[in-house]
Amino acid sequence: MSAIAHRSQLDATAALGLRLPDGREAFLVRVHGRISAFENRCPHQGIGLDFQPDVFLEPGGELIQCSMHGALFQPESGECVFGPCQGRHLVPVAIRIDDDGQIHLAE
Repeated sequence: MSAIAHRSQLDATAALGLRLPDGREAFLVRVHGRISAFENRCPHQGIGLDFQPDVFLEPGGELIQCSMHGALFQPESGECVFGPCQGRHLVPVAIRIDDDGQIHLAE
């Protein structure tokens, strides 16, 4: 299966929006060196999280933020820890990273 992204694409912004092969909108984030992937859909109103392309983290770079209502999510689990959807979760996308840094959907 072909890669959906490369680890180096997260060097500049630590976040990357993308369309998965099945058509779903998703994003990757890197926080403290760990890369996670989620569907780009807030559990509050089902809208995309990014107001600007590839902007998925709050200014401090520690939490995922919904641009609409400011909800904050843990980058490890996708759990909402602040905002109108507190206690709910982003939908995770299972990924794997090969030795060359290519990011693939996990089988």
